[in-house]
Amino acid sequence: MSTRYLESLFNPASIAVVGASERADNLGGMVLRNLLSGGYPGRLLVVNRNDYDNVHGIPCVKKVSGMAFSPDLAIICTPPETVGKTIRRLGEAGVRTAIVMTGGMSRTHSKTGTPLMYSVREAAKETGIRVLGPNTIGLMVPARSLNATYAHMGVLPGRVAFVGQSGTIASSVIDWAFARGVGFSYFLTLGDGMDIDHDDLIDYLAQDTQTRAILLHIEHIPNARRFMSAVRVASRTKPVIAVKSGRVPESEWLPHELPDGIKRSDPIYDAMLQRAGVLRVDGLGQMFDALETLTRMRPLRRESLAIMANGVGPGVLAVDRLADLGGQLASLSESSINGLAELLPSYWTRKNPIDLNYDASPELYGKAIKILAKDPEIANVLVMYAPSLTEDSLQIADAVVQAAKGTRLNIFTCWLGQSTVMESREEFYRAGLPSFFNPEKAVVAFMQHIRHQRVQRLLTETPESFTDHFSDHTKTRRVAVNALKAGRNHLSSQEARAVVRDYGVNTIETVYCNDVEEVMGAFAIERRPVDVTIVHEQGCHPFANLTVAQRRYKGTLQKLNSEAAIIDGCRFLMEEYEKHFPTSGFVGFAMQRSYQHVGGIEFSVGITRDAQFGPLVVCGASGAHINVMTDRQIALPPLNMVLARELLRRTYMYKLLKEHSLKPEADIRAVSETLVTLSQIVIDIPEILGLEISPLLFNDQGAVAVNVAINLSETPGRPIIQPYPRELEEWLVLPKSGRRVIIRPALAEDEPSHRVFHELQSPESIRYRFFQYRKHFTREDVAQMVQIDYDREMVFIANAPREDGKGDETLGTVRTWTDADNLQCEFAVMVHDKMKGEGLGISLMQKMIDYCRARGTVEMVGNVLADNRPMLQLAEHMGFEIKYNVEEEVMDLRLVLNEPKNDWQKERLGKGAH
Repeated sequence: MSTRYLESLFNPASIAVVGASERADNLGGMVLRNLLSGGYPGRLLVVNRNDYDNVHGIPCVKKVSGMAFSPDLAIICTPPETVGKTIRRLGEAGVRTAIVMTGGMSRTHSKTGTPLMYSVREAAKETGIRVLGPNTIGLMVPARSLNATYAHMGVLPGRVAFVGQSGTIASSVIDWAFARGVGFSYFLTLGDGMDIDHDDLIDYLAQDTQTRAILLHIEHIPNARRFMSAVRVASRTKPVIAVKSGRVPESEWLPHELPDGIKRSDPIYDAMLQRAGVLRVDGLGQMFDALETLTRMRPLRRESLAIMANGVGPGVLAVDRLADLGGQLASLSESSINGLAELLPSYWTRKNPIDLNYDASPELYGKAIKILAKDPEIANVLVMYAPSLTEDSLQIADAVVQAAKGTRLNIFTCWLGQSTVMESREEFYRAGLPSFFNPEKAVVAFMQHIRHQRVQRLLTETPESFTDHFSDHTKTRRVAVNALKAGRNHLSSQEARAVVRDYGVNTIETVYCNDVEEVMGAFAIERRPVDVTIVHEQGCHPFANLTVAQRRYKGTLQKLNSEAAIIDGCRFLMEEYEKHFPTSGFVGFAMQRSYQHVGGIEFSVGITRDAQFGPLVVCGASGAHINVMTDRQIALPPLNMVLARELLRRTYMYKLLKEHSLKPEADIRAVSETLVTLSQIVIDIPEILGLEISPLLFNDQGAVAVNVAINLSETPGRPIIQPYPRELEEWLVLPKSGRRVIIRPALAEDEPSHRVFHELQSPESIRYRFFQYRKHFTREDVAQMVQIDYDREMVFIANAPREDGKGDETLGTVRTWTDADNLQCEFAVMVHDKMKGEGLGISLMQKMIDYCRARGTVEMVGNVLADNRPMLQLAEHMGFEIKYNVEEEVMDLRLVLNEPKNDWQKERLGKGAH
């Protein structure tokens, strides 16, 4: 993951086109013609082994070695077998970036039998050149008059970036966007993505001030962890909208090896994109509709919708689609109803949707909007119009535009039809109001806005505290390690129960017996009805892929209340086992007391592991196989209570729990706590390959695991989202007060104490930290401070028990933001005013310096107000270089942590020649 040399790709001062000729069908010639017709202002050169004097008037040399200068960018359009050598020669000649447009390299093989596209990766790695492609359509940057593609037309300038994978889809997007007036800051496709990938480009675009939104077309994601880290950062600052093609196995570009318990890969992508804050849409049309609302509408204050039209039909279509998507109609206030009644016929319905009548005039539209603008219950209005003989659509459009000005409403429009309403749509476009061709598309786009806002809100919600991040479960992990050493790839049923029980999950009290005689002995002690289950090796594995006959297998008998019943029951269970699982080793019997007061709606929860996306948390129905697979929902660990509730909310069983449970809120919390616990188990014990609790039932104490199965792998599983780094916790005792303080990474649950910490600071301390006076911090402000991606940011907080004994308080904090290349991190530090003289600032800074140095960051930088003497003294003490920045009127601080290893690092940091 690196933005190294991407500036040379997107803003090249010079370009060489390798393989261009004047033949009409020559790929390089097409690219060169596009560069020339687009008005590219930089220096151009052609490389062609036919030794032309020039190609389309551009000087030509025969070989790369014959170039009189090293261009910033080379565009390669030569046969597949020549590409690897060409890239190597370009890299050795000092060329920084290359675009490989040559196709077919994934299907054309070298002498060793490997596809030729891998020679591109090897050459790039060996020489340091960055490569886009092979099999890419190329790159367009309209603001820089750069059209380095073979596309049939250019794109309009704009503030939207498009990153695709398919050249043919990109060609259709170009056409589509031009017709809709959508412009781009950057437009490119990855092709086979042998070097430059989604994550590199997303990192670059996240920092680009000219890009307001990012559109992604995804066929596959080679490195899920890198992608997740990059897109989580980007989605915090600008909308990221994605189309993922290959939703079913038949259409997948690369076959996806499915983990146990999952039947399709698409829900995994859904879970990942949602967790990253990305809005996923179903196609290119929805992508541009979503772009329309996300970039032109204000944030939604409410999620309900008011609808008005000059007829009943359009409103009914809109309401039907809204209901299908789970949307909500707004309720009109009495004041709005009375106001509209003065304008409309006596027979109007007096409710939403509002029928303005076939002959609705521009004045009526304007007055109706103004009435709704005064209604505190109305925040979003869909205004529709169907062509009419009595009124002019453009005049009505103008009235809507004028009425929308100065209101707090989110107004979007739908002018139905085509030939007579195009000018009206143009009017809305110029006014910045989203406009759609039909009611269904308008409602879908509105609901996408809601989904995006919910996802963003979900990522900043403060979870209630539940997981004890500071507990030690070393002994429990040893159970898994010892099983692997013994040559087992699973835990016994008894061991699996012990693992979840150690983490606080209630289990059914169970006695394990080796044979019928031991069952009889255990029953003699109990002397009450018991349930007996036969235990065999295949049953100790989670997510068993059973045949239809095996699903009919009866492995448990309930309410056995005599010795004779137990003997007969055990004989029956053995017969069933031998019939359905003849190759599965017999383990013994498990006996449980009947009537343990467990019941309720049955859930299946667990952990599975995907080769690409790492551990996954699953939740859904237990019972019949078809119900389990239909309802199973997926989330990425680590989970907190907010994320766990969201995972549960997506299941059908959640609806049943809400409707039929006697204690719905308590049961919802119990399932959510179990999901968070499972998430923590797989982080603490990465050897777990799969874990299934089925069923999960309920008793007076909460959720109860009835059956537990755990699979193991010698290869540890690693979540693609870095979990809480417990190893960075550190305790110290303050020298003056003697208070015991923990310095640890921040958690989302720290938001309340962190907000109090900021609100108790003096105005001067706040000015020193934020470069301005701030009296108030919203919950969202502080949530963003503590809900961090440990891959890119680090926040250490100093926490201690409050002196009045009422919980903990934050005494200080230090944070860094690190760039994608791990070259530079920017720091900020603040200590509670009452902690002055305790040396806490030094302790926090030293911990952060040690952390950044250990992860290989090259230098730490910061800005400090010139009158902030305490911070400047601290920086001097820590060895920072301090300089006055005349332009910004601040002090620039810089500390070298590690020496740069490469020339490009030195250049980026200003230490080497260009």
